Amino acid sequence: MALTLSQLKVYSIPINALMAIKGTPFENNKPLSEDEILRCLAFFRYINPQSHIRLAAGRKLLSNNGIKAFQSGCSATITGNMLTTSGSTIKGDIKMFKEMGRIV
Repeated sequence: MALTLSQLKVYSIPINALMAIKGTPFENNKPLSEDEILRCLAFFRYINPQSHIRLAAGRKLLSNNGIKAFQSGCSATITGNMLTTSGSTIKGDIKMFKEMGRIV
């Protein structure tokens, strides 16, 4: 998929890690490990250097609210109540990005 999106010169690529929700057909699926998610993000960044790689669902599977994801090539996130499962707060994300030196 990363290669196809690169050929299409896609501007923005949201990356979702499955959040197994009780009552859905995938409720018993094993979640990806943090290393698997970070490798995926880094691969998409490497193959799509001009695209915005956006971290969407699955951020709860990452430690420290996903700081390593942004160090691994993720350039944006979907935050607040924009997702179907509870995610990070906008206020918390702004604080994290300020601490990382990504925003002033």
